[in-house]
Amino acid sequence: MILVFAAMYGEVQACFGFGAEPESREVAGHPVFEAGAVAVCQTGLGRRSRDAAAAVLPHFKPQAVLSAGVAGGLHPDLRSGHLVVCSHVHHAQMRGGTIEDASVFSDEHLVSLALEVAREAGLEATLGAAVTVDDVAWTPAEKADLRSWKGHDVVEMESYWIGEVAREADLPYVALRSVSDQAADALVETPALTPDGEFDMETFQAWIREHPEHAPILAQQADRNRRGMGALTSLLSSFLPRLAGTQVS
Repeated sequence: MILVFAAMYGEVQACFGFGAEPESREVAGHPVFEAGAVAVCQTGLGRRSRDAAAAVLPHFKPQAVLSAGVAGGLHPDLRSGHLVVCSHVHHAQMRGGTIEDASVFSDEHLVSLALEVAREAGLEATLGAAVTVDDVAWTPAEKADLRSWKGHDVVEMESYWIGEVAREADLPYVALRSVSDQAADALVETPALTPDGEFDMETFQAWIREHPEHAPILAQQADRNRRGMGALTSLLSSFLPRLAGTQVS
C-alpha cells in the first residue's frame, strides 16, 4: 500500500481523483482517508506534519511514502499548475545553522515513475528541489531570498518533515508539488485557513466583508490555487493507482 501525507483537506481530495470513495477514520489522533491500497493522512500545516507522520506511519506497512500538495513557485519560469517532482528537500533553517544541513532525498525510482506518468498524461512537470519553511513566504521578496540560497524551485511547509520520518523508517519517499502562487505573486493572509489544514468559509466571509479591498487579489490567488490543485489531481489520479500496483524496490 501507499501512504500519502497532505497538509490540507483539498490536497487530500486531490489524492482520490481516480474515482475512489475513501473511508475516513482516526489513526493515532490524526484523520486518515483510505481507498484500496492508498491511505492519505491529513497532517495540518508546517512542523505538525512531522508529528502526524511519526504517529501514523507505525500503523501501516507502506511500500512507499509520499508528501503531496501545492507549493509557492520560486523559479521565475514556473507558472500555476506546473508540477515539480522533488529530487531533494532542504529546510530553510539549515541556512542559519538552526537545523543540521542534511537534505531529504526522494527515491530515484519514484521520481522517474512520477515524471513518466506526468509525461504520459500530458502534464507540465520537471525535476526540481523544494525548500520547507515554518512560515509562509508572503511576498515576492521573501521568495526571491529563498531562491537565492540554493536555487530551489518551490517553497512549501511539510515535505522536509515527512521525508525525515520516511528516512528514519528506511522507506522509499518522494515529494510531489504543484505550483499555485508564482514567484512574482504576493499572497494575502486570511484567518480562514486553520493550522490543521481546514478552510473555514464562515470565518472567511466575515473577514472579507471587513476587508473588501483584498477581494481582487484573493480572486486571482484562488484561481491560481485551482490550477495548482487541478494539476496535482491529474498527476495523482494516474500516479497513485500505478504505484499501488507495482512493487517498489
